[in-house]
Amino acid sequence: MCRLILTLPVLLVGIPALAQDPIPWANKFFSGKAEAPPPVILHDFGTLPKGTVKTYRFQMTNIYAVPMQVQEPKPNCSCVRVVAYTAKMNPKETGRVEIEINTSRVEGPKAVKLPVMFFGRDPKSDEPFYSTAQLEIRTDSRPDIAISPGEVAFGTVPVGKKVSQSVTIVYSGSQRGWKITELGYKKELFDVTADPVNVRGARAAYQLSVALKEAAPAGAFDQQIVLKTNDRDAPILSLSVTGTVQPPFSIRGLDQDGRLNLGKVAIGKSMEQRVIVVGEKSFKVKAVDGQGDGVSVSLLPVDEAPKQVVTIVFAPEKVGPIKKVLTIKTDTGESVSFTVEATAIE
Repeated sequence: MCRLILTLPVLLVGIPALAQDPIPWANKFFSGKAEAPPPVILHDFGTLPKGTVKTYRFQMTNIYAVPMQVQEPKPNCSCVRVVAYTAKMNPKETGRVEIEINTSRVEGPKAVKLPVMFFGRDPKSDEPFYSTAQLEIRTDSRPDIAISPGEVAFGTVPVGKKVSQSVTIVYSGSQRGWKITELGYKKELFDVTADPVNVRGARAAYQLSVALKEAAPAGAFDQQIVLKTNDRDAPILSLSVTGTVQPPFSIRGLDQDGRLNLGKVAIGKSMEQRVIVVGEKSFKVKAVDGQGDGVSVSLLPVDEAPKQVVTIVFAPEKVGPIKKVLTIKTDTGESVSFTVEATAIE
């Protein structure tokens, strides 16, 4: 294999020779620094009860001045799966590799390899280059403590609705008098109780009930319930609680941060883009607050429907960036807001 030296224009550091590097330069995507990265990008979940389901997000940043492709990562154990990953990053863009571990398939200490290959092309020679980042996920699954199911996943819940789920925690170790002594959780979101139950063959068992409050605000949540026990070896356990409280109205056509970015628009020109307002039942858009600085909204007279189209127009009045928060008001008395960003140029 020939040794390829690349001389790409970069943001922070040049891409090194690709052959026989002791530490893959792809690891820098996860450290985000030009300096030498660690040889392994590690996340250790620590000690977990058998059956626990946990997620983790490895953040990554393209520090180079060329677009980078990401090959689908494949862990070397079925106990870990890739939930989502960013397949392409332009210069300075960020991405993620999100994984989930299920310890029902693990007993004792476990280390899972997760190679992540990055590749691109030299803009001058069109020569391909690549490197594989070395990620590792570790845990220690305790067979004497089991949780079933291994997480509380509420999914999507309409705002204002109270829902609950239960999990069973079973201790089958040798410690007499094992018990849960304290619960730690976000009290503005949940009501949580732990009640002793009888399970055949178990030294101790609890039913943990988790209720999502009616007053929980709209949006996604990813929380942990901390269980303090009198366990001599591992006194702290945790349980993941995830879900999304769905507001009465949502908007399609925004980016993942809930924004509408209209990009650069020259003075004297205009840019328009449509978004779709989606409701649980039929409605009409009555008004849109927050217009101004060249941002306006076009509404067409339509009948009530579960979906309504709103056209956003940006006709810049002066050079510079703009940021407006538009609030769409409906005939139900409820509203939904989003941010519009754009830059006016000469």
